[in-house]
Amino acid sequence: MSREINRQSSRPVGTRWERFLRSVKRVITAVSFIVIAAVVGLLTQRATDMPVQEIAILGDMQHVSRATVESVIGPHVSEGFLLTDLAGIRADLEALPWVFEVKVRREWPGTVHVHVTEEQPIARWGEAAYINPQGVVFDGASFDRYAELPQLWSEHSAPVALIEQFKLFQMLLTPHGLGVSVLKEDRLGQISAELTDGTSVQFGDKDFAQRVRRFAVLLGRETQENSITRIDFRYERGAAVLRQQKQFAVTTVAQERGGR
Repeated sequence: MSREINRQSSRPVGTRWERFLRSVKRVITAVSFIVIAAVVGLLTQRATDMPVQEIAILGDMQHVSRATVESVIGPHVSEGFLLTDLAGIRADLEALPWVFEVKVRREWPGTVHVHVTEEQPIARWGEAAYINPQGVVFDGASFDRYAELPQLWSEHSAPVALIEQFKLFQMLLTPHGLGVSVLKEDRLGQISAELTDGTSVQFGDKDFAQRVRRFAVLLGRETQENSITRIDFRYERGAAVLRQQKQFAVTTVAQERGGR
Protein backbone atom coordinates (compact mmCIF):
# COMPACT_ATOMS: atom_id res chain seq x y z
CA MET A 1 0.00 0.00 0.00
CA SER A 2 2.75 2.47 0.96
CA ARG A 3 4.62 1.81 -2.33
CA GLU A 4 1.52 2.68 -4.32
CA ILE A 5 1.09 5.91 -2.37
CA ASN A 6 4.71 6.83 -3.01
CA ARG A 7 4.33 6.29 -6.77
CA GLN A 8 1.19 8.39 -6.88
CA SER A 9 2.78 11.18 -4.83
CA SER A 10 5.77 11.36 -7.19
CA ARG A 11 3.73 11.88 -10.35
CA PRO A 12 2.82 15.55 -9.77
CA VAL A 13 6.49 16.35 -9.17
CA GLY A 14 7.49 14.74 -12.48
CA THR A 15 4.69 16.52 -14.28
CA ARG A 16 5.72 19.91 -12.85
CA TRP A 17 9.33 19.26 -13.89
CA GLU A 18 8.26 18.40 -17.43
CA ARG A 19 6.20 21.56 -17.61
CA PHE A 20 9.16 23.57 -16.38
CA LEU A 21 11.44 22.05 -19.01
CA ARG A 22 8.92 22.80 -21.75
CA SER A 23 8.67 26.40 -20.56
CA VAL A 24 12.44 26.74 -20.57
CA LYS A 25 12.59 25.34 -24.11
CA ARG A 26 9.99 27.81 -25.30
CA VAL A 27 11.91 30.70 -23.77
CA ILE A 28 15.17 29.49 -25.32
CA THR A 29 13.48 29.11 -28.72
CA ALA A 30 11.98 32.60 -28.54
CA VAL A 31 15.29 34.11 -27.50
CA SER A 32 17.06 32.24 -30.32
CA PHE A 33 14.65 33.68 -32.88
CA ILE A 34 15.19 37.15 -31.52
CA VAL A 35 18.96 36.77 -31.61
CA ILE A 36 18.90 35.33 -35.15
CA ALA A 37 16.63 38.14 -36.34
CA ALA A 38 18.92 40.71 -34.76
CA VAL A 39 22.01 39.16 -36.36
CA VAL A 40 20.31 38.96 -39.77
CA GLY A 41 19.15 42.55 -39.45
CA LEU A 42 22.63 43.69 -38.51
CA LEU A 43 24.23 41.80 -41.39
CA THR A 44 21.61 43.10 -43.81
CA GLN A 45 22.18 46.66 -42.65
CA ARG A 46 25.92 46.30 -43.04
CA ALA A 47 25.51 44.66 -46.46
CA THR A 48 23.13 47.41 -47.53
CA ASP A 49 25.61 50.05 -46.49
CA MET A 50 28.49 48.23 -48.17
CA PRO A 51 29.63 50.12 -51.27
CA VAL A 52 30.34 48.61 -54.68
CA GLN A 53 34.06 47.95 -54.64
CA GLU A 54 34.56 47.08 -58.31
CA ILE A 55 32.71 47.30 -61.62
CA ALA A 56 33.87 44.62 -64.06
CA ILE A 57 32.99 45.60 -67.64
CA LEU A 58 33.31 42.70 -70.09
CA GLY A 59 32.66 42.20 -73.80
CA ASP A 60 34.27 43.06 -77.13
CA MET A 61 33.36 46.72 -77.52
CA GLN A 62 34.42 48.41 -80.74
CA HIS A 63 31.71 51.06 -81.05
CA VAL A 64 30.90 51.94 -77.43
CA SER A 65 33.65 53.35 -75.20
CA ARG A 66 34.32 52.08 -71.70
CA ALA A 67 33.99 55.64 -70.42
CA THR A 68 30.44 55.83 -71.79
CA VAL A 69 29.50 52.54 -70.15
CA GLU A 70 30.96 53.65 -66.82
CA SER A 71 29.06 56.95 -66.96
CA VAL A 72 25.79 55.06 -67.41
CA ILE A 73 26.52 52.58 -64.60
CA GLY A 74 27.69 55.18 -62.07
CA PRO A 75 24.33 56.55 -60.83
CA HIS A 76 22.95 53.02 -60.34
CA VAL A 77 25.68 51.88 -57.90
CA SER A 78 25.73 54.94 -55.65
CA GLU A 79 23.28 53.40 -53.14
CA GLY A 80 25.49 50.43 -52.30
CA PHE A 81 26.09 46.85 -53.34
CA LEU A 82 22.69 45.31 -52.47
CA LEU A 83 20.70 48.31 -53.66
CA THR A 84 22.41 48.51 -57.05
CA ASP A 85 19.70 48.64 -59.72
CA LEU A 86 20.73 45.81 -62.04
CA ALA A 87 17.65 46.12 -64.25
CA GLY A 88 18.21 49.85 -64.57
CA ILE A 89 21.82 49.34 -65.65
CA ARG A 90 20.74 46.84 -68.28
CA ALA A 91 17.94 49.04 -69.64
CA ASP A 92 20.05 52.19 -69.84
CA LEU A 93 22.98 50.45 -71.53
CA GLU A 94 20.76 48.68 -74.06
CA ALA A 95 19.37 52.08 -75.02
CA LEU A 96 22.81 53.15 -76.26
CA PRO A 97 23.56 53.01 -80.01
CA TRP A 98 25.42 49.85 -81.05
CA VAL A 99 24.49 47.94 -77.86
CA PHE A 100 22.57 44.74 -78.60
CA GLU A 101 22.37 43.00 -75.21
CA VAL A 102 23.62 43.56 -71.65
CA LYS A 103 23.90 41.04 -68.81
CA VAL A 104 24.41 42.30 -65.24
CA ARG A 105 25.04 40.34 -62.03
CA ARG A 106 26.40 40.80 -58.51
CA GLU A 107 29.39 38.90 -57.12
CA TRP A 108 29.95 38.90 -53.38
CA PRO A 109 31.32 40.80 -51.60
CA GLY A 110 31.28 43.94 -53.73
CA THR A 111 31.66 43.41 -57.47
CA VAL A 112 29.12 44.19 -60.19
CA HIS A 113 29.73 42.35 -63.48
CA VAL A 114 28.47 43.98 -66.69
CA HIS A 115 28.79 42.09 -69.98
CA VAL A 116 28.08 44.15 -73.12
CA THR A 117 27.31 42.56 -76.49
CA GLU A 118 27.42 44.96 -79.41
CA GLU A 119 25.34 44.92 -82.57
CA GLN A 120 26.76 43.05 -85.57
CA PRO A 121 25.44 44.68 -88.75
CA ILE A 122 24.78 42.55 -91.81
CA ALA A 123 23.48 45.39 -93.98
CA ARG A 124 22.93 49.14 -94.02
CA TRP A 125 19.45 50.62 -93.82
CA GLY A 126 19.38 53.85 -95.78
CA GLU A 127 22.22 56.25 -95.03
CA ALA A 128 22.20 56.35 -91.22
CA ALA A 129 21.12 52.98 -89.84
CA TYR A 130 21.98 49.28 -89.93
CA ILE A 131 20.32 45.87 -89.85
CA ASN A 132 21.43 43.14 -87.43
CA PRO A 133 21.24 39.33 -87.98
CA GLN A 134 17.82 39.28 -86.28
CA GLY A 135 16.45 41.60 -88.97
CA VAL A 136 16.14 44.56 -86.60
CA VAL A 137 17.03 48.07 -87.75
CA PHE A 138 19.18 50.06 -85.33
CA ASP A 139 20.71 53.54 -85.43
CA GLY A 140 24.46 53.94 -85.41
CA ALA A 141 27.18 56.30 -86.52
CA SER A 142 28.66 55.66 -89.95
CA PHE A 143 31.92 53.72 -90.07
CA ASP A 144 34.10 53.28 -93.14
CA ARG A 145 34.47 49.58 -92.35
CA TYR A 146 30.78 49.07 -93.15
CA ALA A 147 30.73 51.00 -96.42
CA GLU A 148 30.80 47.74 -98.41
CA LEU A 149 27.79 46.22 -96.63
CA PRO A 150 24.61 45.79 -98.73
CA GLN A 151 22.33 48.80 -98.60
CA LEU A 152 18.58 48.35 -98.17
CA TRP A 153 15.85 50.99 -98.17
CA SER A 154 12.09 51.04 -98.53
CA GLU A 155 9.66 53.93 -98.94
CA HIS A 156 6.73 51.53 -99.15
CA SER A 157 6.96 48.54 -96.77
CA ALA A 158 8.07 47.98 -93.22
CA PRO A 159 11.79 47.15 -92.95
CA VAL A 160 11.13 43.54 -92.00
CA ALA A 161 9.44 42.82 -95.34
CA LEU A 162 12.36 44.06 -97.45
CA ILE A 163 14.83 42.34 -95.14
CA GLU A 164 13.15 38.98 -95.76
CA GLN A 165 13.28 39.62 -99.51
CA PHE A 166 16.96 40.49 -99.19
CA LYS A 167 17.68 37.21 -97.37
CA LEU A 168 15.92 35.19 -100.09
CA PHE A 169 17.72 37.03 -102.89
CA GLN A 170 21.12 36.69 -101.19
CA MET A 171 20.60 32.96 -100.60
CA LEU A 172 19.85 32.33 -104.28
CA LEU A 173 22.78 34.45 -105.49
CA THR A 174 25.42 32.84 -103.28
CA PRO A 175 25.85 29.65 -105.42
CA HIS A 176 26.68 31.93 -108.37
CA GLY A 177 29.37 33.81 -106.45
CA LEU A 178 27.27 36.97 -106.34
CA GLY A 179 25.73 39.11 -103.65
CA VAL A 180 23.28 41.96 -103.20
CA SER A 181 24.90 45.39 -103.18
CA VAL A 182 21.71 47.48 -103.14
CA LEU A 183 18.05 46.53 -102.69
CA LYS A 184 15.49 49.33 -102.72
CA GLU A 185 11.72 49.72 -102.81
CA ASP A 186 10.18 52.99 -103.94
CA ARG A 187 6.94 54.53 -102.71
CA LEU A 188 4.98 52.60 -105.34
CA GLY A 189 6.35 49.27 -104.15
CA GLN A 190 8.69 48.79 -107.13
CA ILE A 191 11.78 46.81 -106.10
CA SER A 192 15.14 47.24 -107.79
CA ALA A 193 18.56 45.80 -107.03
CA GLU A 194 22.22 46.12 -107.88
CA LEU A 195 24.51 43.12 -107.53
CA THR A 196 28.13 43.01 -106.47
CA ASP A 197 29.22 42.56 -110.10
CA GLY A 198 27.35 45.70 -111.16
CA THR A 199 24.31 43.94 -112.64
CA SER A 200 21.12 46.01 -112.36
CA VAL A 201 17.79 44.22 -111.80
CA GLN A 202 14.24 45.61 -111.89
CA PHE A 203 11.66 43.35 -110.22
CA GLY A 204 8.56 45.52 -110.31
CA ASP A 205 5.92 45.45 -107.59
CA LYS A 206 4.61 41.88 -107.88
CA ASP A 207 5.70 38.28 -107.36
CA PHE A 208 9.15 39.12 -106.01
CA ALA A 209 9.94 35.59 -104.81
CA GLN A 210 9.01 34.05 -108.17
CA ARG A 211 11.03 36.59 -110.13
CA VAL A 212 14.08 36.13 -107.95
CA ARG A 213 13.95 32.37 -108.57
CA ARG A 214 13.59 32.95 -112.31
CA PHE A 215 16.60 35.23 -112.20
CA ALA A 216 18.62 32.50 -110.44
CA VAL A 217 17.64 30.07 -113.23
CA LEU A 218 18.74 32.61 -115.83
CA LEU A 219 22.10 33.06 -114.12
CA GLY A 220 22.62 29.32 -114.26
CA ARG A 221 22.37 29.48 -118.05
CA GLU A 222 24.83 32.34 -118.45
CA THR A 223 28.52 32.08 -119.35
CA GLN A 224 31.24 34.54 -118.46
CA GLU A 225 31.47 35.69 -122.07
CA ASN A 226 27.74 36.30 -122.28
CA SER A 227 26.92 37.78 -118.88
CA ILE A 228 24.01 40.03 -117.97
CA THR A 229 24.47 43.75 -117.40
CA ARG A 230 20.84 44.68 -116.79
CA ILE A 231 17.60 42.75 -116.57
CA ASP A 232 14.04 44.00 -116.29
CA PHE A 233 11.26 41.71 -115.06
CA ARG A 234 8.53 44.34 -115.36
CA TYR A 235 6.94 42.60 -118.31
CA GLU A 236 3.77 40.57 -118.58
CA ARG A 237 5.79 37.66 -119.95
CA GLY A 238 9.52 37.08 -119.85
CA ALA A 239 12.13 39.71 -119.12
CA ALA A 240 14.25 42.21 -121.04
CA VAL A 241 17.97 41.49 -120.77
CA LEU A 242 20.91 43.75 -121.62
CA ARG A 243 24.17 41.85 -121.99
CA GLN A 244 27.73 43.10 -121.95
CA GLN A 245 27.76 43.63 -125.71
CA LYS A 246 24.98 46.21 -125.18
CA GLN A 247 22.33 44.29 -127.10
CA PHE A 248 18.81 43.93 -125.74
CA ALA A 249 17.08 40.58 -125.92
CA VAL A 250 13.86 39.13 -124.57
CA THR A 251 14.30 35.96 -122.57
CA THR A 252 11.63 33.32 -121.99
CA VAL A 253 12.53 32.48 -118.41
CA ALA A 254 8.92 33.29 -117.48
CA GLN A 255 5.69 32.36 -119.11
CA GLU A 256 3.31 33.47 -116.37
CA ARG A 257 1.85 36.94 -116.17
CA GLY A 258 4.00 39.40 -114.25
CA GLY A 259 3.62 42.88 -112.81
CA ARG A 260 4.67 46.23 -114.06
